[in-house]
Amino acid sequence: MTSSSDPILSVILATDTLERVASVIESLKVQTIARELELVLVMSAPNGSAGKQLENRFHSVEIVGVPSIMPLGRARALGVKAAAAPFVLILETHAYPDPQLAEKLATALAGDWSHAVPGFRNGNPDTGLSWVGFLSDYGTWAATLPAGETERAPAHNAAFRRSVLLEFGERLEHVLTFGDELYLTLRARGHRSYFEPAAGIQHVNLNRFGPFVRERYLAGALIGGYRSARWSFMRRMAYAAGSPLIPIVMLSRIQRGVRETGRSQSLPAGTIPAIVLGAIVKAAGEMRGYLFGAPKSAEEEMTGYEVRKLAFNSGEES
Repeated sequence: MTSSSDPILSVILATDTLERVASVIESLKVQTIARELELVLVMSAPNGSAGKQLENRFHSVEIVGVPSIMPLGRARALGVKAAAAPFVLILETHAYPDPQLAEKLATALAGDWSHAVPGFRNGNPDTGLSWVGFLSDYGTWAATLPAGETERAPAHNAAFRRSVLLEFGERLEHVLTFGDELYLTLRARGHRSYFEPAAGIQHVNLNRFGPFVRERYLAGALIGGYRSARWSFMRRMAYAAGSPLIPIVMLSRIQRGVRETGRSQSLPAGTIPAIVLGAIVKAAGEMRGYLFGAPKSAEEEMTGYEVRKLAFNSGEES
């Protein structure tokens, strides 16, 4: 299912079912360069008719069937390897690009940049807890901030030169998950990341207290576990001892985005204290990860939060 020329950008979307990403696909159909996009669906429940349903809306559709999309990093790595375009955009099931996102990120990658990050907006701004999750995770790249080079950059809901990702070889599935190996390695290799707020994206966040707290803790545990997997015992102990400082580091990274977002709209009362609480919970998870590694169930639980976030918000999952 391809046209005569190569696609400009491949969109990697890992999901358990096609229905779960229907709204994301709708946002991709109206991209200004939709006919130059390859859609790569990595699915644990492949739908044989999905390609025929979508083939007239995109340059091409590639369906990669997998036994499970857990771990999510492996599923995304398979999508990157299956992609045909020189640039790839790794999306989540609960992130919705504005119509010009693909075009603007592809333009950035065609220049001097290896990694391009869009400007994030809160996709469910009606609850205070959603704002806490949004600002904690994406405040560094809030759409209210100016364009320019960014030192830190996310591993998903962002675009890359595919060749740069393939340089990771067998470690690609590890760098497309939690931790900071991806952007630290890119920087060490001389690659640069660009923040383009004009390429807008709406990100939906957890809005129920129980799942929110559990997700914060597991995210920290996985980050600590992935970071320290190849460290010496003494280094693990040193980072665990320094864990109480982690909330300060986290808050310093997002303070500019929080401030600028607060200037453009009124944040719910208690947002800032709740952000601090979330940072403390995440730091506790990191300490556990440094000391003992992540819980055995952490990867599967986090994949659930990442893939089925809307179901958790609606109460279908608990």
